[in-house]
Amino acid sequence: MTPSQLSALKAAALADQDAAAYIGNGQDSQLADWFNEQTTHIVWRSALTPELARAAIIVGAAQLDVLTVGKRDSLFWLCSGDLDVSNAGVRASIDDLCGTQNTLKTSLQSAQKRTANRAEQSLASGTGTSLSPAVLGWEGFVSGNDASDIRSAP
Repeated sequence: MTPSQLSALKAAALADQDAAAYIGNGQDSQLADWFNEQTTHIVWRSALTPELARAAIIVGAAQLDVLTVGKRDSLFWLCSGDLDVSNAGVRASIDDLCGTQNTLKTSLQSAQKRTANRAEQSLASGTGTSLSPAVLGWEGFVSGNDASDIRSAP
């Protein structure tokens, strides 16, 4: 994490009574746990894995026959590796390859999103709703060492 991210996380923690107490008492483990709690804030995945894409495609599998061979094969090829769906161009490509097959498209769109933990939410930009997911500024879990760094941030 960058120094500015550490400071932003400290400010977020100080705005919460429980987290502020963890900072004041030097309780790094509890502070890390607080930051790692899941929220309802929706973000774009930085990696739509082939496994996630495959599970989404299975939901709309009946609509694969309606796609042109080129679009179907391109969709399979595109989903054969990790995709950074926080990139609007990647999302547009997936939508284009699904054509008018809304079950398939909706299933893949749902797979592109996830909920953020408190730390991720604090560093994300955007609305954070299912209709308008936020973009992650940092991704991961806060360790006890990270919590100590956050506590020491200016």
